[in-house]
Amino acid sequence: MGKIEFDRITKAPVFRKIAFGSWKTVGDPSVYGSLDIDVKKAILFLENLNEQHSTKVTVSHLVAKALSIVLKKRPEINGMIRLGGIYQRKNIDLFFQVNVPGKEKDSVKGASLAGTVVRNVDKLSLLEIADDLQKKSARLRANEDNEFNQAVSLFHWTPWWMSRWLLDLTSFLNYTLNLNLSFLGIPKDPFGSAMITNVGNFGIEQAWAPLVPYSRVPLLLTLGAIREKPWVENGELCIRPILSIGVTFDHRFMDGVHASSMVKKFKECFAEPEKYFI
Repeated sequence: MGKIEFDRITKAPVFRKIAFGSWKTVGDPSVYGSLDIDVKKAILFLENLNEQHSTKVTVSHLVAKALSIVLKKRPEINGMIRLGGIYQRKNIDLFFQVNVPGKEKDSVKGASLAGTVVRNVDKLSLLEIADDLQKKSARLRANEDNEFNQAVSLFHWTPWWMSRWLLDLTSFLNYTLNLNLSFLGIPKDPFGSAMITNVGNFGIEQAWAPLVPYSRVPLLLTLGAIREKPWVENGELCIRPILSIGVTFDHRFMDGVHASSMVKKFKECFAEPEKYFI
């Protein structure tokens, strides 16, 4: 058998360094589940809403609003683990993953993931959520988010082996000691109550994303592409546009009771969009 050879990567994008420092190979309290939602009524609701306003509202914004309703109904899951105890957040802030394309058109070269937080989502309308996220995402893609750029610059010259240490240190200072790290471009509670990432934009129907330990976020929703699928309604088989959501949560913080409550409320929201989303 011939010798297996490898080429060591000595230069990598900043995002890859951050990913390398985020997770160990095994051992975490993540629980994975899935939620399929009939979005026929939601799509009609969005079409009517977008005809009346210039700000484009998408299914991602509906999911964000529904999640804020869930967190408001079950405030005990809007928190984090700190110093061996559970601390409840007073605000409902949601972190959105944002895809930043590479400089070359239609190329993944140089592409990366970034993120931004929409604060107090429960107090915002759908249009306000969409507008806030759109403006923040545009700044990220234009490389004009100074706060984000300052935070990421910490990793430009950081060796791979130090990335985990740096991430853990900033998390400890920010969350455990509750220190102000704004001079490093790191705001208070930079990841919010929960994370939302939309892989449906890449044509992926279903996926589950891992929790990020240093973020202290106990809940992550991964949105897949909407597809026409067989669906049973009132005992009859039909075809419906289905949104599949991969759910990842921290089992130290949440359990099946919380997940069941979230699923029920999500289905209610999408079954009656005019009631919950206006």
